[in-house]
Amino acid sequence: MARDPKIAYVLLRNAHFGPRLASSVELCVRDLVLYSRYARSTLVACPPVDEPFAGVEIATIADVSLGGNIAKALGVARLLRRRGIDIAVVENHLPAAALIAATSGARVLLHSHAYETAPRGAAGVGGARLKVAPLAGLAFVSEDALARFRDNFPFTRAPMRAIPNGLDMGAWSATEPKDASILSVGRALADKGHIEAMAAIASALKTRPGWSARFILSATDREPGTVRKLRDAAEASGGRVRIDANLPHAEVKAAWEKSAIGLALTKTPEPFGRTALEALASGAALISSGLGGLAEVCGPCAVTVDPNDAGGLAAALGALMDAPDRRADLARAGRKRVEALFDIRAVARRMDDFIDACVGEGRAGS
Repeated sequence: MARDPKIAYVLLRNAHFGPRLASSVELCVRDLVLYSRYARSTLVACPPVDEPFAGVEIATIADVSLGGNIAKALGVARLLRRRGIDIAVVENHLPAAALIAATSGARVLLHSHAYETAPRGAAGVGGARLKVAPLAGLAFVSEDALARFRDNFPFTRAPMRAIPNGLDMGAWSATEPKDASILSVGRALADKGHIEAMAAIASALKTRPGWSARFILSATDREPGTVRKLRDAAEASGGRVRIDANLPHAEVKAAWEKSAIGLALTKTPEPFGRTALEALASGAALISSGLGGLAEVCGPCAVTVDPNDAGGLAAALGALMDAPDRRADLARAGRKRVEALFDIRAVARRMDDFIDACVGEGRAGS
């Protein structure tokens, strides 16, 4: 009987593989490893972290003074050779994935949580061909992200698969009754729709004294102007709107499980939308822009709005606040959708099967 493949997930850029400051990428990797049938032969190569996730073996990627991510990628290649890794799953970094594939002796998958930028001009296309050529496979977090990559990189010959984020629904509670509260979670960037969410909330709260709202923001250093606008609006609410920043995921999860309404109002297409997934899992009635992968996450189980239509957004939010039966229907449907389509055991099995196919040893379906 063939041994289990030795697998390494590789996190290069700005990663915090631990419960204190994990982003959606790190959470996705943790879950795929913990629920993999190959968990015992899998490690995560990542930057140093004070408190890593429990139950996952890590190998630290040393910081470098020169060479940036390319130098780190070469260091990862040496690490993979030392550890006898069969296949490396490189997160969100196509150039590094190509370099690791060319220098490590391991088969390499790119695991993309973003829209890969289309190459421009003959030189750009030539460079892109060189990057995808050594890859054993490419996994994307949504069918939308996969379709865009196929359009932008039509010369790619490696197998490709859409594999979403998953959740352990046994760990997510849809406790009732919910607090009369609205929650918006995400990076503090203008295109995430928080400014529009704040305006709609301010309008809706005027005539609904029993309600409150909360924003949980990350990446607050990237757009100080956006953060300042949000904090100014929160201060004008008389304490009814709260803003927190850079909370551990456990606290974000607890906030979702208490909130009656969730907002996921990204103004540009979203490659996936883990925030929306967590809202549905927690039994929050969700209002979403439905752009990109958000449509795959939500299906018909959310109220879809145009985040740039201020009047329509405020009206949709107010109507949902005033309709407890509608909220309950959305909450039940959303949770059932996550249980049916995004259970982490099924998602991890899909990734394992794809790894099997890319290793090429006929383990798929075993």
